[in-house]
Amino acid sequence: MDGLALRQWLAALDSISYYDLFRAPPRATYDELRAAFHLFAETFHPDAHRWRHPNEQAAIGRIYRRGTEAWRVLSDPTLRARYDEAVANGILRPENLIVEMDGPRSLAPPPSAGGGRLIDKVRAPGARPFVLRAEELLKKGDPKQAKIQLVMAMHMDKGNAALEAFGKQLDEAIAAKAEEDKKNWKR
Repeated sequence: MDGLALRQWLAALDSISYYDLFRAPPRATYDELRAAFHLFAETFHPDAHRWRHPNEQAAIGRIYRRGTEAWRVLSDPTLRARYDEAVANGILRPENLIVEMDGPRSLAPPPSAGGGRLIDKVRAPGARPFVLRAEELLKKGDPKQAKIQLVMAMHMDKGNAALEAFGKQLDEAIAAKAEEDKKNWKR
């Protein structure tokens, strides 16, 4: 990618939708969007452009950050639905959906640490499937495998108090199951 192409990207960056950024149709499936994001990332990941002039590196970094913002919105079904509604109203980059590295910057207050569903307290979209699987495994009576899934979620959503509390609950369930297995083994 040459300097002219970078300047063109920068000039268009604020006037294109997240879908246009990935060259994906608005009705793209999750898998299609993920593939489009991976192609985008291959082109604009800053590590692939370390050899460039610092001004070009800054431009690539800006484009890449916009792409990661787009991915975090489009990969979350709730945020994507809100984004689609905003685009239908002519807003290509709604302020209440702009995603920072620590999660969505929403106008709504964050969920409280107590009460409610655990999945509603997950900030990172990538962590959600792991949390759902952890809850499912715990219900099936397999707290060890649930803990493995939760650890994956916690890597993606660092410092989430709700996930840490669930982790302690899983540790207690693992200890109780081990004690139960020990009693059953002695019989």
